[in-house]
Amino acid sequence: MILLCNANAKDDVISAGEHIISSLCNGAPYEGLNVFRYRKFAARVLTNKTCVQIHTLPPTSNAASFHRQRAYLQMKMWMNKDNLNPCECGWKVANGNHVLVKCTMHAAPSKLLNIIRCNCKTNCDTKRCTCRKNGLECSVACGECKGTGCTNLSKTIDMDDKVTINMINF
Repeated sequence: MILLCNANAKDDVISAGEHIISSLCNGAPYEGLNVFRYRKFAARVLTNKTCVQIHTLPPTSNAASFHRQRAYLQMKMWMNKDNLNPCECGWKVANGNHVLVKCTMHAAPSKLLNIIRCNCKTNCDTKRCTCRKNGLECSVACGECKGTGCTNLSKTIDMDDKVTINMINF
């Protein structure tokens, strides 16, 4: 019912979505994604013999909020509500194209991000790429690509084609 009303819909979607994602991942009721993510990380540090794979953790609250906003936008578009601004629902404009907003916070503390880098000799397009394996985009710290000219970078999306949006969200 929250998704169908317009009053405070964006805040309600973000709040309800956080509880749903936490519940789907077996989190404690009303724990919040950041606390839940930290608990999962700490548990894996204690049990893993190798490093924790970041991509196996639940999303941060910040990253998940943008995904929920894009899902909300998609639902409203299916309901023929075309007067919504994608830039208010998890998208931004870059070089004349709409780009997904993945997160507005750093994926990890800067000390950790400076440690994670790849040294791929090719396009960083396989799971052998350390950055891709950890769910990060390549950066200037990477040995060969330096965060430019590889396939593990932000991708632009042409929002004029609604079919593209449908395929992205589902």
